[in-house]
Amino acid sequence: MGIRLTVVMFAYNEAENIGPVARETLEALDAARGVGIDDYQLVLVDDGSRDDTGAVIEALAADNPRISPMSHGTNRGIGAAVKTGFSAARMEYISILPADGQVTVSELIKLLPGILDGADMAVGYYTQRRAVDGNFRMVLSKGLRYCMNAFLGTQRPMDGVYMFKRELLKTLPLKSETFFVNLELPVRAIRAGLDVRSVPVEVKARRAGHSKVLGVRRIARVGAEVVKFRGHLLMEKLDGRS
Repeated sequence: MGIRLTVVMFAYNEAENIGPVARETLEALDAARGVGIDDYQLVLVDDGSRDDTGAVIEALAADNPRISPMSHGTNRGIGAAVKTGFSAARMEYISILPADGQVTVSELIKLLPGILDGADMAVGYYTQRRAVDGNFRMVLSKGLRYCMNAFLGTQRPMDGVYMFKRELLKTLPLKSETFFVNLELPVRAIRAGLDVRSVPVEVKARRAGHSKVLGVRRIARVGAEVVKFRGHLLMEKLDGRS
């Protein structure tokens, strides 16, 4: 017995990575059929890339009916790309993968036992970020966790890799347009009292290119999203009382 899973992969200027990462993902999902996964769909979202990412995605989709290609005319950010991928999901469960190869399907498979055991969501957290991405990325991750603890009361470690029941999207509204959307969803699930399991996963070095989330402006915007999300929660609480 297994699940039917949609994997959403979002990409911005990842022409070097999206092809090999998508093919490796398809091979791993095929290998997992009958061993936790009964059926699957891979949604590839091009977030307005300026390189050949979109063309690579279209070529991949033309060769494999399990791939659903999605595209933004302009770059709208990770949050928008993730939500576009969610809107194209057809399976009963959804997970995400970055197109840079830092997290592989083998790590997503580690989330399956909790889901098969009845959890509403399984959330991964990285165990060796410093060794892979260096001290700067580690400091940023710790800083974000501190902000989430201070403003949201969230102490549980989470790093944006998760698997969940698609039906949760009907009851958990997503407001963020940045990378924070990948933390907003599990935070909302935890606050709603749902069964959310935490699972250690490993992160690898990027296959090629450089990260798109380490610019000062992007970091500041994610920090602002945490504060804004706190405001959303307060307003939703007040609306619930009216």
